[in-house]
Amino acid sequence: MKRALLLVIAALGLETGCSVNEYCVNCAKDDGGTPDATVSDADQDAVVDGTPSDACVPDGVEICDGHDNDCDGQVDENTVADPLPQVGADCSKNVGECTLGTYACTGGQLVCSGKTATAEVCDNKDNNCDGNIDDGDPGGGAICGTDAGECVSGVERCQGGAVVCVGSIGTVGGQPELCNGKDDDCDGNFDEGLPSLGSCGLTDTGECALGTLMCAGGQPVCMGAINPTFELCDNLDQDCDGNPTNGYDLVNDARNCGTCGHICSVTNGTAKCSSSTCSVGACNPGFYDLDSDHTTCEYACDFQGPVEACNGVDDNCNGQIDEGLTVPDICDHDGACAGTVASCGGTGGWTCNYGPTVSKDASGNIVPESTCDGIDNDCDGVADDAFPTKGQACDDGGVGVCRGTGTNVCNAMGTGVTCNITTPGQTSGAETCNGLDDNCNGTVDEGAETGNLAGQNWVTIGNGRQIMAYEASRPGANGTSQGTAASKPCSKSSVLPWTSVTAPQAAAACASIGARLCTEEEWQSACSVVARQTYPVAEPTTGNGDIFLEAEQASAKTTGTSTGTNAATRSWEPDTTAGYSGMMALRASPDTGVNISLANAPNQSPRLDFPINFSTTGNHYVWVRMYSATSSQDTVGIGINATVPGTATQTLVTPTNGSWLWVRSNSISIAATGTRTVSVWMREDGVRVDAIFVTRSSSTTAPTNTSGTGNTYAYDTNPNTYAANTCNGVDYDTNGGLAGNQDDVIACGALTSCDANWGAAGKAFDLSGNVKEWTSPRVPGVNPIRGGASNNLGTGLTCGLSFTAADDAFFFPNVGFRCCR
Repeated sequence: MKRALLLVIAALGLETGCSVNEYCVNCAKDDGGTPDATVSDADQDAVVDGTPSDACVPDGVEICDGHDNDCDGQVDENTVADPLPQVGADCSKNVGECTLGTYACTGGQLVCSGKTATAEVCDNKDNNCDGNIDDGDPGGGAICGTDAGECVSGVERCQGGAVVCVGSIGTVGGQPELCNGKDDDCDGNFDEGLPSLGSCGLTDTGECALGTLMCAGGQPVCMGAINPTFELCDNLDQDCDGNPTNGYDLVNDARNCGTCGHICSVTNGTAKCSSSTCSVGACNPGFYDLDSDHTTCEYACDFQGPVEACNGVDDNCNGQIDEGLTVPDICDHDGACAGTVASCGGTGGWTCNYGPTVSKDASGNIVPESTCDGIDNDCDGVADDAFPTKGQACDDGGVGVCRGTGTNVCNAMGTGVTCNITTPGQTSGAETCNGLDDNCNGTVDEGAETGNLAGQNWVTIGNGRQIMAYEASRPGANGTSQGTAASKPCSKSSVLPWTSVTAPQAAAACASIGARLCTEEEWQSACSVVARQTYPVAEPTTGNGDIFLEAEQASAKTTGTSTGTNAATRSWEPDTTAGYSGMMALRASPDTGVNISLANAPNQSPRLDFPINFSTTGNHYVWVRMYSATSSQDTVGIGINATVPGTATQTLVTPTNGSWLWVRSNSISIAATGTRTVSVWMREDGVRVDAIFVTRSSSTTAPTNTSGTGNTYAYDTNPNTYAANTCNGVDYDTNGGLAGNQDDVIACGALTSCDANWGAAGKAFDLSGNVKEWTSPRVPGVNPIRGGASNNLGTGLTCGLSFTAADDAFFFPNVGFRCCR
């Protein structure tokens, strides 16, 4: 068939002039080989170089390719003797979506009976059977979404078996468009398609109008609104408050008075509008509106103030001169000027028209007076002040109480003064303690420094001691005043005592008359009427020569000052522990538990001295009555010496039984007769000593000697029984006619039964009551106060009360003093 076709073609070629080569047929015509468009390419290729195009050309063994490779007339035959390559061989594998199979030749192709690998797709499977699912991001990598406007495009990625867009933000039309200058819906346009955002503006009242809120420039903008403006006086409501004229007060606005545009004006001033009518609002300085129409400031005036002055000028610019004046008090009213009233003289000012007795010059001005007539002629409040000595005290030239006194008065001619004696001088007499020059020699109270002047009264209380008979008083004191003198005290009746004085001041006052403050024992002896012991005491020559002496009657009581860690100054103080004899016992104070050695006692301990004139030599014994405490033993040192302080030779120690008892010394030898001093020293502070007993007897039996305590009160009679009103205590009312209790200090000796009666030696008054009294210090700065005062109960008026003491700065109206010597 092929051969027949080639023959046909060849024949045609000869006829048509076609040239045939070994590959193709080029059909050329006589025109030079231009292909004949009427012959197909297939027909042209049917014969190549004389060989049919479909001729079988063996090219090897048969393979599965849809051709007869071995030119045996069969295509893709598979025989046992000559099998096709690969047919029947294993193919694919059991991985992913693949399954194991064998090849078969089907349709010219090797086909695997198992499932084979395919291109990986995004389906959550292992399509290419490499052991990985969706590896290589199948279907991914493409740009997705949009990046228009506010949107952001993403990238497609295979995730979870599906291709998804990753990283994109927003979609076209996904968000509504907002008025913000942005493409919110990602359509390539911004702020498009926004309708009106509503009305805007403040109000549509009056000239105002609301506008429309439009989107412009990325933000809402109010378009077309008309807002309020400043109101004009034109009957239009520019400020849109519903009132076309508000803000314009046609009633009171001087620029629109009554009607808009009506401006008020005033000559020499500033206009105002009131009730829609123009008038004067304020005048310029120097001009005033006084007329009735009040439209001009027509009155020129220099305003001086709201109050008119007397000067012939309209000071307050009210059109009147010197009206409504208040008459000033410029005239003198003293003396002869009394009753004078000022009058206004216009430009001359105020004038005073004084009477004829006023001392004045030709112009009517007051001048100093020159007449002594008892009248204040120059009206300065002082009559006769040209005579400064008038009314002053004067005298007749006498001295002391002999001097007559009076007052200077005008002389008969009115030209000067003369002394009018109203108190004639006294006759010269004996000098007394009263702050006066009684003997008219020019010296006051001479002799008071000796303490022996009349009015310085003393009472002898034994052992050569004296105490003032009355509480000390200042010279010049009387029954109503203490006076002011600060030295040379008196001691007399009927005058107030000297109080509000410190202890050092009282001591200095006593020293100014050669005296001193009384010791506590002297004071109590005087009050209790217990005579002071006279020293030296004579030792009896008979019997055992017993001598009993109270401790408080010691001839001397010294203080002692210790040194070192126990440094202190100690003294003997009154003690009233129950069971004492005499007026009191004595206690070494302060009590700090300090014990002074026997060797140091003479120089560091307080001491009691008892001088005795020994009549017999040989052994003597000293008993000391001490208080035995229950908690500790107390000790004293004793010694008998020719001179003091001497030597402490023995220590006496008390037991602890809580009572007063006698403790005896060992024997002390007296080598020669004569006066020696028995001394008792404190060994332990706080020790209490009541009495001593000196004897030649060696007996160990304690003495029984005691002495009386003396009087309880300083009463003239019945001194041991309290009697109200005998002395000036709280019970005595200094003014029985007044309600209540008056506890005033009264004159010394006013209560004549309030005295310590010493018989022929005299009486010491007011030791119980009236004022308390300083006594000499126990130690420096510790000043005992004895007696009672006008405000004390009966228990505070006793002679033995001794617990009160004060420092050097203390003073009080009910504390005074008296002196001893």
